Amino acid sequence: MAGSKSTAGSSGRVQKKTPSKSSGSSSISAGSGLKTGIYSGPAKGVSQLPAARVKRIIKEDKDVQMVSNDAVFLISMATELFLESFTAKAFNLAKIEKRKTVYYKDLATAVTQHDSLEFLQDVVPKTMPLSAALEKRRIAKEKEESGTIEEEEEEEEGEGNGNPQDESEEENQRSGSEEPSIRPLSDDEDLSPPDDMEED
Repeated sequence: MAGSKSTAGSSGRVQKKTPSKSSGSSSISAGSGLKTGIYSGPAKGVSQLPAARVKRIIKEDKDVQMVSNDAVFLISMATELFLESFTAKAFNLAKIEKRKTVYYKDLATAVTQHDSLEFLQDVVPKTMPLSAALEKRRIAKEKEESGTIEEEEEEEEGEGNGNPQDESEEENQRSGSEEPSIRPLSDDEDLSPPDDMEED
């Protein structure tokens, strides 16, 4: 029971007494002489997360063969403390806006404002309106299409019209430089050797 106290009588048996409503948060037990407080939280040494599920999540990692019960308990407690800290930061943001309810935007803002939560930026991204997301997607698509169109135009020009990259390669060969020019491959190119190379 959350609000009960145990005291040992002269017989050594433990009896549970329910504190009266008028008593303070701590009292002195007559038999023991120790000061005890009323603890209303979860039992100490017990995690709120089910150990079997935590163990199953841990074993999802292919590198983990076995995990001890002590390790499962410590991971559960660390997870509880992390969630408590994360939600406290988000709740503080909600309190600033005079709200008692924590929304997704509070969690996302907490992730962006606190360096310790930076690793969650991919998991809890900032939200944006649908119109902004569609606009961003449209711009990315246009860039992708224009990029492929520009690459095709460069390839067509490079076949017979003096490509600037070809000119720089020719200059390097004329000057005796043995260092080849490095450029990124386009989507159409592959790493196969040229046709004019002979196999040894």
